[in-house]
Amino acid sequence: MTITSKLFSSDKAPKQISGIEERLKSRFEGGMIADISSPEYESRLAILKAKAGLNNISTPEEVIEYVASVVQNNIRELEGVLNLVLVQSGLKKRDLTINEVKLLIKNNIKPQKTISINDVIKTISNFYNIDEKEIYQKTRKKEVVKPRQVVMYLLREDFNTSYPYIGQKLGGRDHTTVIHAYEKIKGDLTRDNVLSQELEQIKVLLYGGA
Repeated sequence: MTITSKLFSSDKAPKQISGIEERLKSRFEGGMIADISSPEYESRLAILKAKAGLNNISTPEEVIEYVASVVQNNIRELEGVLNLVLVQSGLKKRDLTINEVKLLIKNNIKPQKTISINDVIKTISNFYNIDEKEIYQKTRKKEVVKPRQVVMYLLREDFNTSYPYIGQKLGGRDHTTVIHAYEKIKGDLTRDNVLSQELEQIKVLLYGGA
């Protein structure tokens, strides 16, 4: 007996696809459905490093991290932007500065959230009027703990960054600390109107109201 299988892709679930017969929708729903979402930040970072490594090209870590943070839609676009950076580096016969990379991306890909982890930390630090360096320190001062937890919450909630990576970037903290911070802010948002308003204001500062 020969078993054949077919693969279909769509940006919608079978029930949400218009213009096809109900029997086909039913047939599609009877198969295995896999939700393939956009790669997380760490996956994008690993893809870029692997791509650069395959081409034996040394690219500054700052540039790789920036590209991974701003190109979020798909792997093809991610690799395309990296190739663009590498080509320009080759033409200039030197590594591009981070500002040159930002300008290059701005002029060559469709507008989107071009926000890095450092941007999030800087914006939240300024909003709560604390020094950026304090976010990374292991101080438990009340005026620092809350902004740090907000940073962790936004990195997880809006950027889908993994708990271990957030902990690593914020002073080498254990992932359980990040999970606690995320859950605390998430819970507080359901009952603290002031915090909710603060988060909305921070998001406006980060995303420009988009």
